[in-house]
Amino acid sequence: MPIARRCQGCGATLGEAEAGATVVTCRFCGLAHDTTVAFPAFTAAKVVVQQGRPSRTANRVIVAVVLGVVAILVVGALVPAFLGLRMAQTAVERGTSGVLGPLTQQKRAIAPADLASTTRGGGWKVVETTPPVGGFADFDPVASLPWAMAIAKAWASDAVLTRIDVGRVAATGAVDLSGEWSSGYRFASPARHQQSLTEADTGGKPVTATGLMLQLKGTEVRALPYDERVEPGVTTPVSLSLAEILERARRNREFTDKPYYSGYLIHLPREGWVWYFSGLSGSGSFPRVRARDGRTYPYG
Repeated sequence: MPIARRCQGCGATLGEAEAGATVVTCRFCGLAHDTTVAFPAFTAAKVVVQQGRPSRTANRVIVAVVLGVVAILVVGALVPAFLGLRMAQTAVERGTSGVLGPLTQQKRAIAPADLASTTRGGGWKVVETTPPVGGFADFDPVASLPWAMAIAKAWASDAVLTRIDVGRVAATGAVDLSGEWSSGYRFASPARHQQSLTEADTGGKPVTATGLMLQLKGTEVRALPYDERVEPGVTTPVSLSLAEILERARRNREFTDKPYYSGYLIHLPREGWVWYFSGLSGSGSFPRVRARDGRTYPYG
């Protein structure tokens, strides 16, 4: 009984060779077979191999591809939604509505006593406190020093003043807290400085704020815990008001007449507390002014 010859490519039954021919071509896959040998040899022809059941590995590849396509579609839909939400959140944080900004700041306000628990690197803190002496519209940093010291003492009981800054002060001594201009105080705590050294000696990163910067701008009071050190021998400042300081300093011809100044008060070891002034542009050379009597250097 003759045995049907099957295609070595797809397994289909091969037909009979034509008269005088020794090659049979599979009508399904196109593979040519030599009928003169017991096992048909392959000749050059187009081969199409088809398996009836995919392997387990192939199934895994297909599943992975499908999951990848689904993930791309999901991410493509979520990214625009996330960006839109983030833009809306940023707009709210900036207070573009003109209403949410002040409300958010009000929630962040803390009492002066809460400053004691703040650490360095924590950023500015809005302080909930009464206005300075004379209010924000008629601010005098010298007259308001006891007010500022009370806030500093709530932060650290041994706080000492290291500096007073005025951003924009008129020749009359009136300090402008509006717009971009701000004024304020700087304090340091010897006890906190020692605590910071102890933290460093134990191998940790110091977190105790050794200094406190107090800033007044508009009608807001802000505090910034930071790293500051007080020099030995610093005494409680004694200073005339800004109006008196500028009025006496301008008697010196070397003290250039300007409509506005910026300045700061610091302690010098051999001279005590002195005022330094400059024009708002930072230009000009002004002799320093002794705080207790308004005399200009060399204090003749």
